[in-house]
Order: sequence, then structure tokens, then C-alpha cells
Amino acid sequence: MEQEMEQEFELISLIYQLEEAGYCFADVSDEQLQQAFSEGRDLRDLAVLRSA
Repeated sequence: MEQEMEQEFELISLIYQLEEAGYCFADVSDEQLQQAFSEGRDLRDLAVLRSA
């Protein structure tokens, strides 16, 4: 249970960092993000870049 919480915090932190860097996950479900994260995939592949 504790490991699951740590992974969840790590995922949230990574998403926040990517959003701060200009990536948007509006069209991606939580399940898609969690699955990609657990598989070690690059979450940027699911995101779109926001225009400046």
C-alpha cells in the first residue's frame, strides 16, 4: 500500500513538472497516464505541447 502511494505521488509530481514545462494532458485519461507510467513509457508521448 505504501509503495502504491509513493508511485502515485511520483506520477503526480512528474505530470506537474511536465505541465510546468508546457505539456498538456487534457485529452488523456488518468488510466492511460497510470498505465504508461507503470510501463515506464515517456508520458510526453501522450501529451500535446501548449502554444506559447
